[in-house]
Amino acid sequence: MRWREGVRRVLPIIAWLPDYRFQYLPGDLLAGITVWALLVPEAIAYAGIAGVPPEYGLYAVPLALIAYAAFASSRHLFVGPSSTVAAISAVTVLPLALGNQSRYLALTIAFALLVGVVFLFSGWLKLGFLARFFAKPVLKGFVIGLAFYIAVGQSGKLFGVHTDGSNVIMQVASIFQQTGNWSWPTLLVGSVSLLLLLLLRRYLPRIPAALLALVLAITFSLAFNLANHGVAVVGEIPTGLPKWSLEGLEIQDFLNLLPGALAALVVGFAESLASAKVYAEKYNEPIDPNQEMIGYGMANLGSALFQGFVVSGSLSKTAAGDMAGGKTPIVLFVCSGLTLLTILFLAGFFTSLPEAVLATVVIYAVWGLIEFQSLASYWRVRKGDFAFALVAMLGVVLLGILQGILIGIVLSLVAFITRASLPHVALLGQDPSGTRYGELSEHADYMPVPGLIIYRFDGPLFFANADRFTAGISALVQNAKAPPREVIVDCEAVVDIDTTAMDELCQLQARMEKKGISIVLARVHIRMRQVLQRGSSVCRSLDLNSFPTVRDAVQAFLKLQADPVPPVPVGGFPPA
Repeated sequence: MRWREGVRRVLPIIAWLPDYRFQYLPGDLLAGITVWALLVPEAIAYAGIAGVPPEYGLYAVPLALIAYAAFASSRHLFVGPSSTVAAISAVTVLPLALGNQSRYLALTIAFALLVGVVFLFSGWLKLGFLARFFAKPVLKGFVIGLAFYIAVGQSGKLFGVHTDGSNVIMQVASIFQQTGNWSWPTLLVGSVSLLLLLLLRRYLPRIPAALLALVLAITFSLAFNLANHGVAVVGEIPTGLPKWSLEGLEIQDFLNLLPGALAALVVGFAESLASAKVYAEKYNEPIDPNQEMIGYGMANLGSALFQGFVVSGSLSKTAAGDMAGGKTPIVLFVCSGLTLLTILFLAGFFTSLPEAVLATVVIYAVWGLIEFQSLASYWRVRKGDFAFALVAMLGVVLLGILQGILIGIVLSLVAFITRASLPHVALLGQDPSGTRYGELSEHADYMPVPGLIIYRFDGPLFFANADRFTAGISALVQNAKAPPREVIVDCEAVVDIDTTAMDELCQLQARMEKKGISIVLARVHIRMRQVLQRGSSVCRSLDLNSFPTVRDAVQAFLKLQADPVPPVPVGGFPPA
């Protein structure tokens, strides 16, 4: 029935849960426990990035996981607190909080709520295709810059000082300006923790390194009473369910949060969808970008309703769950339940945890995002992509996160418009046998056909490149050694044409006719044919000859030159 199919599309859990195979349960349980071991320390640490108390990192998990499992199309992606969107939340909320901690908390929760609504609205409008317009080099550069921003922002906790400044350079400078106030015991604790994390990742990658580091740090903190030696600790973390509170907020506050919510939408969706696609391809499972938007929206609403901050997809935790044997979204339910138990009974265990260790967990997590090898590959393969990635990275480092996102969006649009408006063009020639046609610049033995210009334009014709198309033909005619009698346009790659380009083609035909030169089209696609057919009633010169292949067009030209009596015209565009 159609209504059942509609419900399954809106609520994918109805499709997969009844078919769940219990043979998957052991792997799903193990994967849920494994991801929980990674999630708890990272959630507490990412709460620091978001600028809220540690328990709010845990609050962001239980309902978010259940909501995503119910509404998303991916069977493997893990959502939860993320360093990137947590940083976006912090820089959005901080200037609006006016130094009031309770207002800061309310705005952080409201931000997650607003991000959820924006995701839902975008999914409802089927805007999932927008992810294609955020160029991967730009996103990669932004993420590298964001990793530096987060790492430097947390570095102050390693030295026991507070970082100041609106960009990475200023924050680094502020740390070194406070050299006299550095806490050497804090630096020792943080350095040892970071070294332990790196060694475990190198030699024992299957061990939950972050959780082990936290357990050891708490043990040493209690044993040696580190708090009395100048090492800052997390302090009391309340257990129990959070209380709902959005007191003191007005409609204007949500409007002020909207630019940051749109930034979280762009970055969170691009990162999450890319991670989801990795495992969709691995298991040959479909992914619906619009349904994913709805899933991310419901996850953020779930986080907000449980007093958490904004969440997004996590490639590292998705990979951990997959390596542990997870097969279905039941992994998310298991992890949700374990996190809820942590909130109710285990949160107090982290009271003596040194803040420097939380900082090392964050730095350890984001260090893997700093992929200079990707920048190097862009430099080797395409210098323009390297430039886009570098500018996006420097935009975050020098200007800030929101400014970096804006630069990234603009760069992506510039890249798209530039490549669309400057497609490859080629002058074609004939091979010695007279049966094949190719680019003269690529084939030394190909020769132009006397009296002919064969021109290929590799892209759709529209307002941004129509003048390039006509200017290219005009230049070839003007610079030809002998005046051509005909121009054949190979339209194989011209999959569409708009009215601006149609008008330009009409005017070009009129100019060429005055010079005694005809314009002939070959290999015209159906969409282009339909537009030109309708446009011929407005511009009669668009009644151009059209041939199925370049070879047919050349043979017709040669026959016409051999026989001065005009042949029966192929004439115009027959009904599509």
